[in-house]
Amino acid sequence: MLRTLLVAGFAGALAAQTPPCISLNDANNTVGTSISVFGFAGPGVNAYQFTPTAPLVLLAAQIYTASTAATTPRGYQSLEIWDTNFIFMPQARLGGGTWQNQPTNPLAPTWQGANFDAPVTLQANQTYWLVWRESGGNVLPYEPGGTTTTWARLSGGTWTTQATSQAIKWRGFCNLLDGLGVSTLGQSCQASSGKLPAAFVNTPPAIGNAQFQFEASGFAPGAIGLAIVGANPSWLPVPLTIAPPGCTVNADPMVVATVPIGTGNEQAVHTTGCSGHCWFDLPLPNDPLLLGFVLDAQFAGLDAGSTAGLPFVFTNGVRVTLL
Repeated sequence: MLRTLLVAGFAGALAAQTPPCISLNDANNTVGTSISVFGFAGPGVNAYQFTPTAPLVLLAAQIYTASTAATTPRGYQSLEIWDTNFIFMPQARLGGGTWQNQPTNPLAPTWQGANFDAPVTLQANQTYWLVWRESGGNVLPYEPGGTTTTWARLSGGTWTTQATSQAIKWRGFCNLLDGLGVSTLGQSCQASSGKLPAAFVNTPPAIGNAQFQFEASGFAPGAIGLAIVGANPSWLPVPLTIAPPGCTVNADPMVVATVPIGTGNEQAVHTTGCSGHCWFDLPLPNDPLLLGFVLDAQFAGLDAGSTAGLPFVFTNGVRVTLL
């Protein structure tokens, strides 16, 4: 099956990740060994204060962490941007995204994150919060001796500022996530809820990567989901006029498979999934003949509030070149 998908030619030069437009403590891969506590009352929810020095529109974010879960299902994490109320505490969510915990060695964290379900416009010299929702049992993304910032914790519906500031390692991007061997195709279209579902990857498209997967978040919880996968390096986005405005087919639809869209929180097992998130596993064999081949993917989700002839909203496409 995989060889059938990989009939396309070799790709051109591989691009590196686009630099973040805002970040903190991301110049190295130094992180502590502390692990977040599993909360029986629900996911851990922490917020970290930041103030941009120039106007920005954020489309994605990452933190430096790892899951210590030894078995699957592994749980989820989310990053969100919130604005600030009059007492300088988190007030309202502006946008965010969710991803599966990656099965990395807990002593070897990686940069992980998601594209946002809405562009987040930030004003210069105003205070905002990066909110991290996590399943528990994850490496805390703090750099020993790094630049610290004020942080707060949500408990029982109330935000409380913590006594000790933390040197969180994070990156905010003014572009959709890309990286070595990873680029994006087209744009998402807007659901009737106002959200823009978005697709991304968190593990490298390297041959031998048995954990490789495409992911997306921002869909209606529990909706019917589709994964569209192809292998045409010449594919360009095609407008889909019977779908909601702005929807395009961003990936060669060689394979179309149904996928579940989650309904739970970040501690959910994978049979339930995290709210609005879906994924498509595609283990990559350790075959040198696959080097340089291209795979494209995007996701679609049923939008019950749409009046379009095809009431599905579509994500951006993700193109990977096997390394």
